[in-house]
Amino acid sequence: MPIWPVTLPQMRSWQGYTRKIQDTRIRTPMDAGPPKLRSKYTANLVEHEMQMDFFTKAQWVLLEAFYVTTLLQGTQPFEWTDPISGATVNFRFKAPPMIGSMLGPDTIPVTLSLEVLP
Repeated sequence: MPIWPVTLPQMRSWQGYTRKIQDTRIRTPMDAGPPKLRSKYTANLVEHEMQMDFFTKAQWVLLEAFYVTTLLQGTQPFEWTDPISGATVNFRFKAPPMIGSMLGPDTIPVTLSLEVLP
């Protein structure tokens, strides 16, 4: 399995980081009383949104190559360190990486939308 390239920035800032546990429940209304709740599935899926500042142009080119070539347009999972637990987990891109407005001549803010696979 591919690994997040060590030449790319690791998560540097908690600003702009969000983490969400996917809702795996189905809520069914009843004729009387409270709705019934049950699990759709037991896998625990966690979504991460990370704003990674300080990419250089060269690092963005490397990220594009990792996403397009190594991960086959982001369809393949990769190993990276979970920023909360510190454990190595399997991530997959939920959406392609996104560039924001340049912060300087060689400073690019990048947003990653990832999910942790069970």
